Amino acid sequence: MAIITISRGTFSGGMMLAEELSQKLNYRCVGREEIVEMSSKKYGVVEEKLRNAILKRPSGLKRFTYERERYLAFFQAVLCEYAGGDNIIYHGNAGHFLLKGVPHVLRVRIVAPMQLRVKFVMERQQVLHDEAVKYIEKIDKERFKWTKFLYRVDWRSPELYDIVFNLETENIHFISNMIQYAVQREPFKTTPESQRIMDDLALSSLVRAAIASDSATQNIDVIVKAKDGAVTVFGKALTQQVIDRIGEIARSTAGVKEVKNEVGLNYRYQNVET
Repeated sequence: MAIITISRGTFSGGMMLAEELSQKLNYRCVGREEIVEMSSKKYGVVEEKLRNAILKRPSGLKRFTYERERYLAFFQAVLCEYAGGDNIIYHGNAGHFLLKGVPHVLRVRIVAPMQLRVKFVMERQQVLHDEAVKYIEKIDKERFKWTKFLYRVDWRSPELYDIVFNLETENIHFISNMIQYAVQREPFKTTPESQRIMDDLALSSLVRAAIASDSATQNIDVIVKAKDGAVTVFGKALTQQVIDRIGEIARSTAGVKEVKNEVGLNYRYQNVET
């Protein structure tokens, strides 16, 4: 079948749409908070830190550390674990970024007029109009900064999505019917090749998360690529011991058949005797 990601602004109806689609298609519906909770349990990190990593742009010196990349690695690994089973709807931040390159992902974007979003916030949080507006503007600003910082794109750009719907002119029932039709079209059907791409992404994400969770390697920024069980790791490390440890972690990860360790020494920070 397919994977559906739903991206939306705060209180723009994404959860309602996901739940209705889940019933119609008999797909599993997964939100950001469920992935955060599972990532926290699996990798032993605080939920709030995970949540901030996918919601807020880092400030100050944190921009120059790998803490955020670590938490994103955990989040992506768990999301890919869910998505690998197919027939899933993910509503929340960054689904279309973290599953990038998988052909059978239908990327949906929902927009809603401010007055409708304000109404949702006022009803849900029991706040006044001006407070609701400030809340929405704050969250939207943080999300814009976050995607600009990490991906150098504006997450609101329509070219990042396969379908964009506007709740000002369309209702949730109409949108869900349109998505139900679209997801059955050929481009979004799971094929052996598209499933292989998904499996490769899941394995590379799992290895990256394993490296990020090990105390000896957690501060090393690496790129992991996988193909049919063969994994290649790229990056720079300060010592040969850390490089060897990265290889050990990759080889011990479930599903890995072969490892090519391309991590090199970062000579810029080596103490060279003359």
